[in-house]
Amino acid sequence: MSFSSYKLFLALFAGATLAGCAGNGAGLDANGQPIGSSGGGTTPLTADFQSIQDHVFTPICSPCHSGASAPEGLMLDAGHSYNLLVGIPSNEVPALSRVKAGDPDNSYMVRKIQGGPGIVGGQMPLNQTPLPQATIDVIRTWIANGAPQGTATPSAAGAMAKIQSLGNSVPSTAFSVTQTSPLDNTTATSPVNCIVVAFNHEVDASLINYTTVSLERIASTPGDSADVMGGVMAPPVPSNVLPATAALAQGNPTVIVITPPAPLVTGTYRVSVRGTGGGALADINVHTLGSDYSFTFNVDVSP
Repeated sequence: MSFSSYKLFLALFAGATLAGCAGNGAGLDANGQPIGSSGGGTTPLTADFQSIQDHVFTPICSPCHSGASAPEGLMLDAGHSYNLLVGIPSNEVPALSRVKAGDPDNSYMVRKIQGGPGIVGGQMPLNQTPLPQATIDVIRTWIANGAPQGTATPSAAGAMAKIQSLGNSVPSTAFSVTQTSPLDNTTATSPVNCIVVAFNHEVDASLINYTTVSLERIASTPGDSADVMGGVMAPPVPSNVLPATAALAQGNPTVIVITPPAPLVTGTYRVSVRGTGGGALADINVHTLGSDYSFTFNVDVSP
């Protein structure tokens, strides 16, 4: 093969590879800087979440990791990624958080993009050229700095505004649920090791208990496809509250992580959050949700 033919082969191979799970092919060069026409333009990659989102998660990861069918339930589009990464147990290795603030070595996402030991499945991005070491180092630095969602050092004006807001106890927006995983009225792939409920304000951790956050398996009826396993119809199952535990995500106080007593298998489930009455769930400024909230999802086996 001539040198010119070899170069053509490499170009065609790269194009075919990038047409796979990585999506549109926009990504980073060998120095960890963005290339192509999307995903952050020409600005340098820096160790803050927005830059990593723009240059890595959005162009490289989100084409596969988006929507209700995202692998392992991990959506990495701009609207969902942070709350599904920081302090959230990995679905593949639940003993490890996807991102453990302050500890890149024990963040499962870092192990996955490095191809390190102890991972399940392949290195990410799957079946693509691994991320440059310079890019991985930037992600590690962000995590080592505490994995903040905003800038690590807010401006003096921004800090003063937050202090004044806390002093006045008047939030700019009402306390509300902004995100759940699994998504409402969708089907997740079994097993499901944890459920995520994200809010727009920091949550008062002292109010998170079995009276304010609950998980139940909803009664099924004969013929419900969610209860057919191995071709055998399961009998009706009464609705029952599961003894799940709920707590704030480590490093992300706007997110509650609900951990069932065992990974959820085939069935229909409902999460309920009590937002009214005495002891209702509230933010750190004692503002409650104002109404009860619930969402329902199915769990099924892989197709």
